[in-house]
Amino acid sequence: MAAFDDAEALVAHAESELPAIRKAYEESLHAKTISTKLLIEIKNVFENLRSALDFAAQGLYDRHCKHASTRPKIYFPYANASQSKQEFENNGRINACVPGLAASRPDVVTALLDIQHFSPAGHGWLPKFMEMNNENKHQRLVPQERRETKEMRISNGGATISVGAGASISVGHGASISIGGATIHGGQTFDVNNPPRMQGGKIEVITWVSFHFETTGEAVVPFLEAAVNGAKDIVGRLKGL
Repeated sequence: MAAFDDAEALVAHAESELPAIRKAYEESLHAKTISTKLLIEIKNVFENLRSALDFAAQGLYDRHCKHASTRPKIYFPYANASQSKQEFENNGRINACVPGLAASRPDVVTALLDIQHFSPAGHGWLPKFMEMNNENKHQRLVPQERRETKEMRISNGGATISVGAGASISVGHGASISIGGATIHGGQTFDVNNPPRMQGGKIEVITWVSFHFETTGEAVVPFLEAAVNGAKDIVGRLKGL
């Protein structure tokens, strides 16, 4: 049980780091640059979650396959994003990562297949997470891309119109738009960079900002949250087998 206990402890630690990451993330957005603190915290979460998955695989080996005369290196088996279930089964990855498991507990092998991205109950984040870990064995994990999108909200009396970036609304002469009693008069075209002339109501132009991982395009915080929650689910499911 020690390996599973270690796995759970690592996931719990990663989860406890999320509030600090969110705080550093917001500070980096405000500064429009990525802080060293944020990079270190992201890297630590990635490494802890990867180690947790490997410990869970070790727990399976210790429970179902362990032989006193052998001490193989155990890894968590995962399918690449391009692999189908059939391809993953055919390449023998599970038995290579956890030797003897296929012979001793084929039902656990089925459970590991159910965890993979191609399963309806699987984890779509997993191959991207593993790819990002592998790519950064010898380099820093850097979420380099900062994206901004704008949205305009026009509201009054509980009614709202939202206009996203790249969209526009044209109101012809003699026409008008009524929003909860407020009126946008005709003869104008408006978008997020050119708000409408209107009588009553409120206009807000909101800028949504996020950092994305350079290699995958995933938004940083949602991806980290998915990885933490997913790793917790995987460790829990495997511990119960």
